[in-house]
Amino acid sequence: MKKAISILLVLVLLVSLAPLSVFAAGDEYETITGTVMFNAGHDDSKTDHPCPFTYSDEYFTQSGYDYRQDLATVTMAMCFAAGNVADPARYKEGPANLIDFFDQIGFKDFEANKDFTERPGRNTFGVGIANKVIYIDGEKYTVIGMGLRGCGYYAEWAGDLNVGLEGEHTGFAICRDTALAFLKDYLAKHTEITGKVKLWCTGYSRGAAGTNMLGGAIDDIIASGSSIGKNVELSADDVYFYCYEPPMGADVNKIGSSIYNNIHNIVNYNDLVVKVAPECMGFARYGVDHVLPSAKLDDNYDALKADMLEVFSTFENAGTYRIDNFKYVTVTPKATISKIINLKNGITMTQGEFLDRFVQKLFTEVFTKRAEVYAAQDDISEIVLPLIGTYPDQWDTFVDILSKNAAKNIGELIYVIKNKSTEEVVNFVANLFLDAMREAGITEYNFEQVKKMVRPLTLTVIKIVTKCPDEFATLIFNIVGIMSAHYGELGMSWMMSIPDDYMNSKPDAVINNMPFTDVGMGSWFYDNVKYCYDNGLMIGADASSFVPEGAVSRGQVVTVLYRLAGTPSVAGQTCPFTDVDESWCKDAIVWGYNAGVVMGYDDNTFRTDECVTREQLAAFVYRYANDGAAASGKTLAFTDGSLVSDYAVPAMNWCINKGVIIGMGDGTLYPQGSSTRAQFAAMISRLALAG
Repeated sequence: MKKAISILLVLVLLVSLAPLSVFAAGDEYETITGTVMFNAGHDDSKTDHPCPFTYSDEYFTQSGYDYRQDLATVTMAMCFAAGNVADPARYKEGPANLIDFFDQIGFKDFEANKDFTERPGRNTFGVGIANKVIYIDGEKYTVIGMGLRGCGYYAEWAGDLNVGLEGEHTGFAICRDTALAFLKDYLAKHTEITGKVKLWCTGYSRGAAGTNMLGGAIDDIIASGSSIGKNVELSADDVYFYCYEPPMGADVNKIGSSIYNNIHNIVNYNDLVVKVAPECMGFARYGVDHVLPSAKLDDNYDALKADMLEVFSTFENAGTYRIDNFKYVTVTPKATISKIINLKNGITMTQGEFLDRFVQKLFTEVFTKRAEVYAAQDDISEIVLPLIGTYPDQWDTFVDILSKNAAKNIGELIYVIKNKSTEEVVNFVANLFLDAMREAGITEYNFEQVKKMVRPLTLTVIKIVTKCPDEFATLIFNIVGIMSAHYGELGMSWMMSIPDDYMNSKPDAVINNMPFTDVGMGSWFYDNVKYCYDNGLMIGADASSFVPEGAVSRGQVVTVLYRLAGTPSVAGQTCPFTDVDESWCKDAIVWGYNAGVVMGYDDNTFRTDECVTREQLAAFVYRYANDGAAASGKTLAFTDGSLVSDYAVPAMNWCINKGVIIGMGDGTLYPQGSSTRAQFAAMISRLALAG
């Protein structure tokens, strides 16, 4: 009896996994429902998990520039399938799930590149391609389907950190080049593919970054009049690129054209991955960002979330939805271990708002140059590569245990960093790593080996905690929830539950990604503050406030101008001011003095905290620009122009002429009134954009 029941269950499972093909009444296109298997990537299971999908050739009857929810959802199923199979020992069968997906929807001639069937390395990148002939209004098209690996890639993780020293992200550019070369090889081999083609491509996370940059390259090829293959025709309308939770890898100076809007980026605002590599270091994405629901951006979020959770609960390994449990914590440096982390600080923000702030501070106060990030990647790789390469079976378990242990011990970690020697901090971090390694089954390392491994990373952590203690503590305290925002099951649950018109009903890229509750999107200074924030020139007064009407100090002015100049080195330079040795902005003041931007007082002081007037601010800006241009008589156009101090007249005239200062709106300059932070942001953004 038990054997008969077992056989019956197997038959039921096989039937449930088999694709179902139906024709809708009056419809010429077949609808296929099926189940794709995927590697979740965030659990320690060696078993793939099921995800249902619905596919139709009809999805390709519209232009690739048109976002379609049905196409976006099945494409996410394809990107799920494009991950390696869950069991690391089966790496030679890496694309098995993608093969099965293409087979279910009628695609043929599947081929995977060499990287997809070998053990992943630092710069490998798996790509799988198949094709299918379809007819639209009687005309033949060949759809080329491309799945770019974004899960189960192990040692390739190190390539995600390879930001390069300038231009586009080096690691993601390697992904693009690998995929483009394989696409061209595939078309060269399959000479039977001729005439009009449609290119359908997707990837998740790292795979999404590769997809995004490949899409940019494809659009550039089309725009130049070139071709991706012999005897094939590809128009921009026939490019369908969907990127799920993509990091930023494109050069921000090269993404502005609307030709790239056939590249659709599905983004969770609460996901850390989509916020790096950071815009303030010159990175961006091609195409259009379509943002999933969040408490920050949607008035009807509770209803949307309820629908999503119904789908989320059907995924067998989804776990708990944690994103809305986010808590901002602060550090009380002199407190005891049990009280150093303060939960009752009155600060309320969403996870996404916090991550915006964290990334901004990390890449403007800790890592101020790409070269510093480039150097830090090697420190992390020293840990990651040996563990992933030798222990792929244990890696996910190790990361999960380490994350939870770090969150549980965050108070003690911060206390040790704030109060103990560097060697004691290294010992503490080494013990965290060693405990997690042993619990995960990695037993070959002893304490001294782990200490050597984690030392460079620990020095970076000390630097972060010194500059951003609250942000680091908050990150680690919420690390499990922050990591969960990147899980594919969550994204798919949103995709399967949101209304078909949800994405198209939202204006593209109209997202206030700043954490400041006092900078409304309708305020006159919104664009100015956003420019300064996005480009790492200004940060908030605290975690959630910009304080636009607050005063501006001399130290703040020279710091922002120093950042605008690119924070050049001040090695070997000095200044005569007697009150700056312990100043928080000493480097900026030294730079400003030597660059002729700032001057002190007769008593050889700088007076960092003294507030500036509008005419003093104009003088700072004028000396910074130092372009030799002069303009006379401009102040006379304002009713209080005669009140401008003699020393400030050339500066004020110059600022008015350049559009840096436009007056108060009532015909006045208010030259000797205190400058506000909003006015300062306006002047700086206008100065920067004026070139």
